[in-house]
Amino acid sequence: MAGVTIEELGLKFVKACMKLYWGSWWYPFLFAVGLLCTLIWGRKKSSRIFIGYTVFLFLTVYNPVVVKYIIAKLDFENEYYRFIWILPVIPAIAYYGVSFVCAFKKRWLKAAAVIAVLGVFICLGNPLDGVVKNFACIENIYKVPDELIEICEILHQNMEKPTARPRVVFDNSLNNIARQYDPQLRLTISRNASIYRAGSTVAGEYREDSRTYKRQKAILDVIDYQIYDHAKKFRKALKKTKTKFVVVRKNEELQAFLLKNGCEQIGETDSYNIFRYVGLKKK
Repeated sequence: MAGVTIEELGLKFVKACMKLYWGSWWYPFLFAVGLLCTLIWGRKKSSRIFIGYTVFLFLTVYNPVVVKYIIAKLDFENEYYRFIWILPVIPAIAYYGVSFVCAFKKRWLKAAAVIAVLGVFICLGNPLDGVVKNFACIENIYKVPDELIEICEILHQNMEKPTARPRVVFDNSLNNIARQYDPQLRLTISRNASIYRAGSTVAGEYREDSRTYKRQKAILDVIDYQIYDHAKKFRKALKKTKTKFVVVRKNEELQAFLLKNGCEQIGETDSYNIFRYVGLKKK
């Protein structure tokens, strides 16, 4: 996880990751209470599975000694937080909540239990606005911006062959969404390269002297950071990566730069300009 290293924290690394991951949530506490209740009163095999599962995890991937001496050797430190996903906190507390409600026979008691359980979940959870920023309702059944669908249609209309799989540069507002919506498009800019350029410390496989990263950085500098000092590197990067299309938010200065450096505009939407890279014409 970002800002947390095994070398610095040693045996405290797992605890630090857990604290960062769960933040202010109290759900792990509810999970622990459920496990305790299962140990004392649990008779069903369906509830005892959480005990065995949790014990196994704490003996292996949550074991500070195993993490310090094995996970570190496997160079899995930056990805370690993914192990926290497999702790069945959410399904378990949902199960315990339902079991609590079902323990009452009278309907009015069940209704009161439902209200109580929901109240506990709400009070001990994390408000949505603390997790999701700039929340907006979906615009279509694909759960992507309408403009992305429009952009992809323009790109398909300008492909040399219907079966072509062109490389496309999207700016950071669409890059991660585009790969989920249209699998026919191949993205020039990888997610890790983008977050590494933005200063992330978790995209560990990238190095400043990597040829692959240098090419992506030359493109990112222009489309996301509007740095126009190295036009030749930008053109070379587009050529070497075999990029066919460039999609960016409307910006007069950026548009002028792209038109001057081998791109021709083939379409636009309300917020985006779509270009085809053709290279500079020889005089």
